[in-house]
Amino acid sequence: MSNVTSRRRPGRPSKAEAGDTKAALLDAALRLFAQKGYAGTSIRAIAREVGLSESVLYAHFAGKQAIYDAAMALAGPQAAGVAIEHAPEDPAAFVESFAAQVLAAWDTPQSRQVMSLVSRDGLIHDDVLNAGIEDALERLAEVFGRWLSERRIRTDLGGPGELAYALLAPIAHARMLWLHGTATEEQRRRARDRIEAHAALFARALTP
Repeated sequence: MSNVTSRRRPGRPSKAEAGDTKAALLDAALRLFAQKGYAGTSIRAIAREVGLSESVLYAHFAGKQAIYDAAMALAGPQAAGVAIEHAPEDPAAFVESFAAQVLAAWDTPQSRQVMSLVSRDGLIHDDVLNAGIEDALERLAEVFGRWLSERRIRTDLGGPGELAYALLAPIAHARMLWLHGTATEEQRRRARDRIEAHAALFARALTP
């Protein structure tokens, strides 16, 4: 067996190292955003938090807005879309699986920091955040619309859009109240209990 090992050219990090650096920068940015707000956090502060230069940060992100967009893609309402894709087809099981997956995605340190940023800086009406919510509602409405046409769920509760909003809104409300960056274990437990109870009630009401 050869003892020669492959070497990278100096100054060129491996893909794994580049990925680790980008993740570390995003983690640092989220911590600072949650503590000081978006406007109160500078590119220099983010880079220093990780012990890097600003030039290294710019090699991974075009600027602070790009970091914010990456945070929303990682820990924003897009998690609801992923939950829809991986939920079972049975209506009752779908509802409870959807709620459980969204809860798991939103009860991470990064996701809770995103919620602190949103509430701290008054970004609840931000275009990126709202676009993710609208996408999740549309995709849920498609699922409910199919079930309504197939008579698999009750038809007297409302249309697809109304059902989508009725499912998602209480879950998002629990996130806003209790799943923030400084949430206590008691607050996180309250969010979990409320979301699980809502999903169970909605599943029972939805099916004939």
